[in-house]
Amino acid sequence: MKHLDLFAGIGGFTLAAQSLGIETVQFVEINSYCCHVLRKNFPTIPIHRDIRTFHAKPNQFDLITGGSPCQDLSLAGKRTGIAGSRSGLWFEMLRIIEAAKPRFVIWENVKGAFYTGGLAEVLQGLCQLGYRFDVEILSAAAVGAPHLRERIFVAAYASSLCGQAPPWSNQVRSQIAAVTDPNGIAGIRSGAGNQTILAPWRSLKPPICGVAHGLSRRLDRLAAIGNAVVPAVAAIALQRVLYLENLR
Repeated sequence: MKHLDLFAGIGGFTLAAQSLGIETVQFVEINSYCCHVLRKNFPTIPIHRDIRTFHAKPNQFDLITGGSPCQDLSLAGKRTGIAGSRSGLWFEMLRIIEAAKPRFVIWENVKGAFYTGGLAEVLQGLCQLGYRFDVEILSAAAVGAPHLRERIFVAAYASSLCGQAPPWSNQVRSQIAAVTDPNGIAGIRSGAGNQTILAPWRSLKPPICGVAHGLSRRLDRLAAIGNAVVPAVAAIALQRVLYLENLR
């Protein structure tokens, strides 16, 4: 399975893909520091620097992943929505999906996309290209990280794999119903409940942000880590893809 990693950051999706035997063949990433990290850790994978000038051919990739910029979708920002100048790069990802026609797509973003309308826009676009999808809210906490970091994952697959998709509006309603409780974590939560899981972490000092000073390129590192997808969480979404692939 050939994987295109859009908005690659420092390679979180690619680390997860490699752990599952998926071959990443192309990065698209604009941030200079992140590109430095990618070249160091994945020296054989080419990097294209601007998604707006990247073009794909039909069937060039089997899987496309991407966490498009979240700033306009986050509840911490101005909430201008997916049409904003940064989060609007999702439509470049959609353009590439339409051209490449991969069997599988994974889109990842902040939970705020649920509230700001970005999730519905993404699902509509995927449906119009003939994809069906599953939606989950997954948390880094569920894989043992000392922070919650809830993220929406959309795992989309070509309708030809599992029959024809229903009209997008019907599917969007049914899939959004899966995340109507945005304070919950769909999928793999362990433990008796939210309080049981979260309570022990409130006393922990953050291991990264607690570094005092003197760390080379500290702000670049913190920004890259803050924007990165947690590989162990990405692997959960990728396992969904492999499950569907094995049904073919």
